Amino acid sequence: MLDDELIVETPERVELRFILASVGNRFIAAAIDHIIQILLIIVAALIFVWAAGWSRVSSLGVWAAALMILAVFAIYWGYFVVFETVWSGQTPGKRIMKLRVIREDGRPVRFFEVFVRNLLRLLIDFMPPLSYAVGVISIVFSSQSKRIGDFVAGTVVIKERSSEAPSLEEITRALEAELARPAATASPLKADPVLLDPAEFRAIQTFLRRRFELSPSSRASLAVRIAGPLAARLGIVDPQLSAEAFLEEIDRQHKSNSRYSS
Repeated sequence: MLDDELIVETPERVELRFILASVGNRFIAAAIDHIIQILLIIVAALIFVWAAGWSRVSSLGVWAAALMILAVFAIYWGYFVVFETVWSGQTPGKRIMKLRVIREDGRPVRFFEVFVRNLLRLLIDFMPPLSYAVGVISIVFSSQSKRIGDFVAGTVVIKERSSEAPSLEEITRALEAELARPAATASPLKADPVLLDPAEFRAIQTFLRRRFELSPSSRASLAVRIAGPLAARLGIVDPQLSAEAFLEEIDRQHKSNSRYSS
């Protein structure tokens, strides 16, 4: 395993590999978010200054100042909580840098994890004179590049591999090719998927669903690891297919049998 790689093993024994975000990428993402926060605070300040100046009642000016303090706090802390909750672990800065916060088990973050990690951001990472230094030191010396808030919330920040995922055009072409294939063409694989248990089908489907998140080498080796035992159980000596194509065919036959039997 590489130092910047997180490996999560699912209950179906499928390994999911994630690239951990570096200090540099996280710093740039944070800088973008802070610039946006500063702009929001400036806009809020202008609005409240205008409201205080417009009002001739002194008590309203005091209320405007109090509301301004609350607005600054809401923008400073609530910005990260709202965006990471609504955008499933991303803020505008993280989205630009293709970063995402996830749970340690590879699942999307929930409000609780987002709340806890950002509460620690407020209490520790940005407390003078510690400033952002505590977060940077924690990321550098942590094996999973975690801030203090990540340790408590059980989260990690990963770099998305969007370039490995198929584009909509590629998916469309693949579907068109599948539909254009003659119906009489027989599958080169003769198998009886009934011999496999539900856990094995879940392993196949999990791999096919998450394979684009894996590096090419990890994806190929994991396909071989899953396909080998399944081929042995089905009594197939030479599938005449690649490991990934073999899993696709088993999944296709299983879905076809389930459709006809239902």
